[in-house]
Amino acid sequence: MRADLYVMPFDGAPSDWERSADLLIPRYREKATTKAPERSRLGEFAAGLLLSDILGISQDADLAIGDEGKPELASGSPHISISHDDGMAVLAVSDAVIGVDIEEIPEAYTKLTRDALRGVLSADAIAAIEASSNVPLAFAFAWTRVESVIKADGRGFSFNVRGGHLPEGWKCAQCVVEGHAISCAGHEEPELTVHAQDMAETISRLMSQRN
Repeated sequence: MRADLYVMPFDGAPSDWERSADLLIPRYREKATTKAPERSRLGEFAAGLLLSDILGISQDADLAIGDEGKPELASGSPHISISHDDGMAVLAVSDAVIGVDIEEIPEAYTKLTRDALRGVLSADAIAAIEASSNVPLAFAFAWTRVESVIKADGRGFSFNVRGGHLPEGWKCAQCVVEGHAISCAGHEEPELTVHAQDMAETISRLMSQRN
């Protein structure tokens, strides 16, 4: 199965990006204009921009939201998944059910990151990560793999992943984009194609389409 990944870094975001929030459907406009930290709001803004630009989403009714919050197109095709951290957003698009997650590769592997893994991986899996030649990358890939699988499955963290147990039947492909680890899960291992999307250019393009 093929998966197109549309990635949008936050670096270079216009200083007045909030003035463009009306380009988003209400669901994402509201998330982008709360009192949350700016990077979190930028994530929702970028996700909303990608939906509008890549898929032509123009109203909340264009999306169907699963019980655990996973968005899909109301039309049922193509399948999508969305993720963002504090520096980049990604939209995955495929003809088959898909899940995507993104995480900035940390500068160092710390007690905090190890404690996070204890909740989702087995002791053997954690030991394998800590034996890796690039532990921060191994951590980021392990974490995003878990999240991408439970997103694809649709149950999210309502599925008990403690001890490294994941829903069965999912395969994962991974890549690195500008210091971020991305995992993408499907019933078949996805063939990933990455498309870089500039935030300022996307805003300009959507604004011109309105005029």
